[in-house]
Amino acid sequence: MVPENAAFQFNPDPMGISGSTSTYTGTYTNELLEFYLNYGKDLGSSTLDVMAGYSWQHFGEETFSRNLDENGLRENANAREYYLLSLFGRVNYTLFDRVVLTATLRQDGSSRFSEQNRYGLFPAAAVAWRVIDTDRARGVLNSLKVRAGYGVTGQQEVGGYYPSQARYLESFTTASYQFGDEFITTLRAEGYNANLKWEETTTYNIGLDFGFFNDRLYGTIEAYQRVTEDLLNFVPVPAGTNLSNFIDANVGDLENRGLEFSLNAIPWQNDRSQWSFGFNVTRNINEITRLTAVDDPDFRGVPTGDAISGAVGNQVQINSVGYPARSFFVYQQVYDEGGSPVENLYVDQNGDGIINDQDLYRFENPAPDYFAGITSNLTVGNFDLSFAGRANFGNYVYNNNQSNLTDFSRLYNPNGFLNNVRSDATVLNFSRPRYLSDFFVQDASFFRMDHITAGYQFNEVWGPDSKRRLRVYATVQNPFVVTNYDGLDPEVFSGIDNNLYPRARTFLFGLNLNL
Repeated sequence: MVPENAAFQFNPDPMGISGSTSTYTGTYTNELLEFYLNYGKDLGSSTLDVMAGYSWQHFGEETFSRNLDENGLRENANAREYYLLSLFGRVNYTLFDRVVLTATLRQDGSSRFSEQNRYGLFPAAAVAWRVIDTDRARGVLNSLKVRAGYGVTGQQEVGGYYPSQARYLESFTTASYQFGDEFITTLRAEGYNANLKWEETTTYNIGLDFGFFNDRLYGTIEAYQRVTEDLLNFVPVPAGTNLSNFIDANVGDLENRGLEFSLNAIPWQNDRSQWSFGFNVTRNINEITRLTAVDDPDFRGVPTGDAISGAVGNQVQINSVGYPARSFFVYQQVYDEGGSPVENLYVDQNGDGIINDQDLYRFENPAPDYFAGITSNLTVGNFDLSFAGRANFGNYVYNNNQSNLTDFSRLYNPNGFLNNVRSDATVLNFSRPRYLSDFFVQDASFFRMDHITAGYQFNEVWGPDSKRRLRVYATVQNPFVVTNYDGLDPEVFSGIDNNLYPRARTFLFGLNLNL
């Protein structure tokens, strides 16, 4: 029986000769069972807390389709699933309410991996020391805490349900084999990787939390290092080495290191008004430290990233040992005396007198050198005003819209009409697309205001003694962006901008009623 909410399509033939109808239904499940036991003991000058638990999670998918046309009825049913199992434990020990020691251990298992790689063991430990306690502080500096931590986490998110298992699936109807008047659907072998295993990230951090003036000014400074081993990715494989052109694989190691700083303040506060302000900034450096594809030290890297529009199959990013992930891999553009790019003229990087793929070089990457955030909340009487914004500095984006749509070849079509092209085509003066020029890799640093909200609260709508409150407010999301980037939106995580539509600006008006 087909459910009432099944997708349905009916294509009648107005000539009455043929037609088709199809139905589709899908059921997706996410089941979770989790429980834990906790034990706590007060030891006088110290406390002990122990916790142990178990988690079971099941993800399932069932689909059914039915198609009827002049060739008869065809039905297709599919079911897929995978499981996650976890055992975990934690011990907290607190001494004199000043020193806190924490140790955790968890074992996770995923059915996505083969039996020999199914389970991962992930330990963690942390220590914190309250050098100055808020309750005992007497002076400008009222709180100070030093902390350090170490931890390993696992990641098993890959594209499919069975990436490490050999499977045979039913082929498409266009790949049927004919026996006389009958077409037989064949089975095809799927690509897989039996050696696939958990991606592991080891994090080291040390930090300092502080507070001044009874926490009217407080913040955090933290240094960290994250080493990710056996990165999971969907990558191409050489022809003939597997049953597919792309497979899930552990492709290498990546290191991130940086420094975080946050500061929060309450500049003024009284019975009728308050202003709180927050700011944070992070400096991050990422570097690929190992690639499993090849051990050759002269190997330039593995092409990666989204394929660019207009150049089928082309990628302009690469992962190379010793460089940031997804670095752009392009030609260095040559410019004339007026600062305009010279078409098809690039720097000969190796000096052999020939411009070819050996002259491609690594130029910037999509990850910002610095990213920051800012928040503000102001209340004066019954009026409130708040905003939140963030900024990226040093992130670069490949402007694919510009590289694909700004050459003069776009002016003409076979019908003899003139097409519209971008106005900057007259600046570039390119006769045809030059996709691999670093001219199109642009600084996309920006400041974006995420939202601004203003509100007013009415306290005596139902009389002076009523506890009911009414607040009216208005919010604008994405009100403005400050950037020198030429594209529609500088915030492109992948680094490849082929988006033809700007991010929406949203206006909200609302009421909050407290009964």
